Amino acid sequence: MRLLFKQRFFSWLDSYDIYGEDGQTLFTVEGKLSWGHKLEIYNARHDYMGRIQEEVLTFLPRFRIYVGEDYIGDIRKEFTLFRPSFELDCNGWRIDGDFFE
Repeated sequence: MRLLFKQRFFSWLDSYDIYGEDGQTLFTVEGKLSWGHKLEIYNARHDYMGRIQEEVLTFLPRFRIYVGEDYIGDIRKEFTLFRPSFELDCNGWRIDGDFFE
């Protein structure tokens, strides 16, 4: 399944709708005011699903992933010179490398 997203043009904070291939809204992502970036994820009925929250005061960006209020993993940017590289560690799954290939 392919997911498509569209950012709302007039929004003070990050705000996205995530659509399926059939054009139906599956999820809504809303940016919230906090110390660092915070994105809350809601399903099509606007039930809270989880959040992604940036940890502050780290050398490189790091984001914690929550489902409901349960911590399940994180995304960390790795130090590289020429291309951005990230590490995803979530629910026992671990992905290292470049997401832009």
